[in-house]
This record gives sequence, C-alpha cells and structure tokens, in this order.
Amino acid sequence: MMWKKRAILILLLAINYLKCNCSNILGIVPTASYSHQLAYMNLWNELSLKGHKVTVLTTDPQNNPNLTEIDLSLGYKFLQERSWSQKNTEGSSLDYLHFMSQCLCDVVDLYLNLPEVQNLISNKTLHFDVVMVESLFAEFLVFGELFQAPTILLTSYEFPVLMHKNFQNDYHDILYPDILLPYFDANSFMGRLKIFAIQWIIQNIRAQYVPLRQNTIDKFFGNISLPFDQLVAKSSMFFVSVSPVLLYPRALSARTVIIGGGTTIKPAEILEKEVKHFLDAATSGAIYFSLGSNAKSETLGNATLNGIIEVLQQLPYKVLWKFNNTNTYKMPSNILTLPWFEQQDVLRHPNIKLFITQGGIQSLEEAIYFEKPMVGIPMFADQESNLKKLERKGVVKLVQSKPLQHDKLKEAILEVIGDVGYLEKVRLLNRVNLDQPMSGLEKAVWWTEYVLRHRGNVDHMIHHLAKEIPWYQYYMLDVISFLGASIVFLMSVLYFLVKFIVRRLIIGINSETIMKKRM
Repeated sequence: MMWKKRAILILLLAINYLKCNCSNILGIVPTASYSHQLAYMNLWNELSLKGHKVTVLTTDPQNNPNLTEIDLSLGYKFLQERSWSQKNTEGSSLDYLHFMSQCLCDVVDLYLNLPEVQNLISNKTLHFDVVMVESLFAEFLVFGELFQAPTILLTSYEFPVLMHKNFQNDYHDILYPDILLPYFDANSFMGRLKIFAIQWIIQNIRAQYVPLRQNTIDKFFGNISLPFDQLVAKSSMFFVSVSPVLLYPRALSARTVIIGGGTTIKPAEILEKEVKHFLDAATSGAIYFSLGSNAKSETLGNATLNGIIEVLQQLPYKVLWKFNNTNTYKMPSNILTLPWFEQQDVLRHPNIKLFITQGGIQSLEEAIYFEKPMVGIPMFADQESNLKKLERKGVVKLVQSKPLQHDKLKEAILEVIGDVGYLEKVRLLNRVNLDQPMSGLEKAVWWTEYVLRHRGNVDHMIHHLAKEIPWYQYYMLDVISFLGASIVFLMSVLYFLVKFIVRRLIIGINSETIMKKRM
C-alpha cells in the first residue's frame, strides 16, 4: 500500500509542477496563405503538449482540442474579392508591393473588428505571458502592450532590411539585397547602382504605409501603444522559419533564431488511390508540378497553359499537376491534374524525378528534404530571390514566367532530369541542412520558454550594443574621420616642413653663390 501512496503523491506533485510552469501563449498568424500557417502549426501543437495554454489567431484552424483557435479565414474571401492570385502574377515587384501593402492595411481593420478579437481587446480578465506575431502583420505586436507581455516576431520568409536593422543583424544593400529585388549583377558598377536605387524605392514604398498602420493601431487600441517602429524594435526575439540554406549567410544577433529546415515536415501518410496508382505506374519517372497555394496555374492564361500542356505531353514522363482544371483543357494521358495534392507525400514517392515549383520557401524546403531537384518558375514576391540562391548552389534551373518561353521550360526539364549533378547537389544540401545539434522545432520551443523564464529581462541577457550607438559610431566613421584628418594634418605639417627646409636650403645655396661671385 505504501508504494501506491508514494506513486499517487509523485503524480500529484508532477501535475502541480506542470500547472505551475504552464504559461498562456497568444499566437497571431493572420496571413491568408496555407504555407504561412503551415510554418507554425507544429510549434503551436508542441507548445500545447508541453503544458502551455495556447490561443491562436489563424486563417486555417486545425480543430485541435489542445488549442484555443480564433478563426480568421474570412481573410481568404477578402483576398479573393480583390483578385489576389491573379494580381500576384501581373505587373512588377513594385506594383505587387503597393497592392500587398494596401491589402494588409485593409484586412487588419477587418480582423480587429471580429467579435472574438474585440473580446481579446476588451476583456480585462484575460492575460497572456508572451505574444507571438507574424512579422507581416507587425501591428498585432500591440497585444504585447495590451497584456504587458514580451513579444516574439515570426517570419516564414527572408525578412526585409528594416527587420534586420531593428534586430541589429548584419545588413548590406549589395551583399544582402531585398527579397523583392530583381536580380542584378552586383559585380558591375551599373548593377550596384540599380540595386541601390531600387532598394531605396522599396524602402520608401514600405514607409508610405507606416502612417496607415499606425492609424489602425490608434483606432482600436488608443494611446496604450508605442509607435509602430518601436513595437518592432522592442520585440524580445525573432524566429525565422526558413532553412539556413535558403538565407543569405550573415552575422545575426542572439535575438534572431533560425528555426527552419524541416519544421513543417509531417509524418508520411498513404497517398490517394488514384495518385498512388498513377505514380506507381510511372516506371520511367514522374514530375510533380505545383505553383503553390497563392499563385494558381489557372490564372496563367490560355496561351501559356496550352503551351505548358504541349511541353508536358512531349515528355517521356508522367506528370502530376496541381491545377483546378474544370474540363476546360483536354489533358493528355501522361498528365493527372487535381486541385490539391498532399505535396510532402507526393515528393516522398521514389518515382518523382523532378519538382516544378514557383519557389515558395516551404516548397523549396520540402524539395530539399525529400532530395528532389527542381525547375523554378517564379511568379511574385520573394520567389525569384529564393530560386536564384538555389540556382547558384546547382539544385535548381530557373525559367522566367514573364513571359514563359515554352522551349526554355522543356530544355530546363530535360537538363535537370538528365544531369545527375543536380540530384547529387540536392542530396548534399539536404545532408548539410539536417546536420544540426537540435531540430528547428526544438529550438523554437526552447527559446519561447527562455523568453517566458526571463520575462522583462531578455534584452539585458542578450543585449546588443548596436542599439545604443548612432550609425556613424557603428560604422566607425568618427574614428575613420579622426584618423583621416590626423593623417592629412601630419602630411600637411610634413609638406610645409619639407617645403620650409628646401626653401631655406635654396636660399642658403643662392646666398653662398652670390657671395662667391662678389669675391
């Protein structure tokens, strides 16, 4: 009987310990894009399994009983009404930035008016110990001010220069260009000039929308908040859910933690019967073609789609194509189209030889994880930048989409499948990617609990002196100016001294010559 009492006592103590160490966590990921949500689904689940009470504002609720979810899925309807998918593939990166920035400002107002979100704002009994916010919607950092809680920023893509500045990370316009920047040769003067000019334009476009974002904060939260830019700088940590192989190699402060590279990978599941039969029958190999969840194949236009179908028909491979084809296009027998595939399970199949992708972060990470070489067709945003990085590593062949040249697409497909070097390099990249002391998910959980353990003192623990000194001191321009001025002063003194000595010598020589003549 004694051992039973001891067992019950230990169990009660364990339950009490878990309760004492349970924290209230508010996660906010408002982007109406499944890929953005996927980056953090495993994190919310893992934090809840660690005993924390997790409330998530999400556009894709998991219906997980361990989570309290506030449904923001009306964001999808909002973007659909504005023809988001179609406009993503039209115009330049600067046009996209204007369109996206205005959409973000409008949809934030829509989200904050939801009754469930209004309850978060007005309910005085609610309390959260940490607030985790997707960086694309940094306005929501104001919830940290509302609940007097530390904040953690989240991103599932390479983040812009402003974020690097706020977190004292290394940044350089030429070495680490903005994710929206078209590719230019940084080795040429004209290339560097173009990079500098477009970076300046991009930063000014982003700055134009800051007052609108500040107005939204003031409208719903009054005067409790810091200014928008200070909200970002005040964040305790920044979690970057991107594989290190997809980021520019740069010096990062301790407040920036890379948690990508396999974080989104799910356990294998059995493929749908039709898909499995199709792939199993692909004895010569198969190709998986998907433009992701934001850029839709059906928005490419008739001429482009007919050209792609003609190219794929000529290949000796079967093709799975994520395409909502409503019997508009007659597909050849080697092509299977469906509006949705379980991408990870498709890429797991041994007969997949190539992945044709738009270049989204999650798609690239999954292709590397399952060791599939790629042909990239960038559509918008950071996709060209992502693909350019991997093209330099030899695992992707890039084909421009504006306009899409069908002969170039066919050449790229045959080159990547026919050249074993692409496969060898993606295997090497995956080995490097996975060779880490702990998984990205474990890092994310550990650092979240680090912020919880050191609430209010995190900045002192990992404080960066760059926050305290002006830019000219950071780049040592005052020191360089002093040394330059000192050198100029010494050279001037030396010049005038030599000049004086030479003049005296000349005068002396002339005087001696005159004296000799007189004698």
